[in-house]
Amino acid sequence: MAQHQSFESRLARFRLVNAWWIRPACYAVSIVVLLAVWQAFGHSFGVLFVPFTETMRRLWAMLQSGPLLPGLLVSSKLYFVTLLINIVLGVGLGLALARIKLFAAAFEPYIYILYATPTISLVPFVSVIFGFEFGSRVLVSVLISIFPVLLGTLEGARSIPRQHLDVAAIFGSSEAQLWRDVIVPYVTPFAMSGIKQSIALSMVGTLVAEFFLNPDGLAAVLLQGTTIVDSGWVLAVTVFIAAIAVVLVGIGELIERYLVRWRQQAVG
Repeated sequence: MAQHQSFESRLARFRLVNAWWIRPACYAVSIVVLLAVWQAFGHSFGVLFVPFTETMRRLWAMLQSGPLLPGLLVSSKLYFVTLLINIVLGVGLGLALARIKLFAAAFEPYIYILYATPTISLVPFVSVIFGFEFGSRVLVSVLISIFPVLLGTLEGARSIPRQHLDVAAIFGSSEAQLWRDVIVPYVTPFAMSGIKQSIALSMVGTLVAEFFLNPDGLAAVLLQGTTIVDSGWVLAVTVFIAAIAVVLVGIGELIERYLVRWRQQAVG
């Protein structure tokens, strides 16, 4: 029994000391296994699926002289407008719903109705009412990706411990000081968690909006490969989009770590 406990304690100590490389190593091994399986089975489905090496060759060719980079420039405008609206409107509405009871009573049910409604079912109404221009695509993209920010901020603002607000009131904090010293620091991690999800969902929203409302950008490039049944083309575009999403989420992770550190310093 003692030897068993000793082994467990040594294993726990090993994991603690070597945590800095164990997780990246596991992640790297999983990627290698996935790519090996992809490569092995890539020759088994004919034109419906291609190996990893062929996908990378097609991706490189499309980056050099194909439509990927021009398509990325077109889609990036819609993506960043969507993400900016998600952050500004999502955080603003979340705080308003949490802090203004009459506003929440009037509008919160509609937030959850929209959240529960499949956005795809709203696309025909958006196209009929607003047309197929850029604003319509922004609306569809925002409806797909804003809710993690909005609901995360709302949950964070409503979960502020009452004693924090009471202490601020005892010290005579003004409304501005209350927001600066209590509400914003406490809500920031919740909002950033939602923003990280929205970073990826904004990419999904961009592609969906481009697919259904005047295909353009990366969605048009992906649709072109689907139309001609070119699996190498489709996989190359998919890998390209996934790589961009991973980079953007990684940037969001770094920003979140910085802001959480700032929150810890602010609240002591």
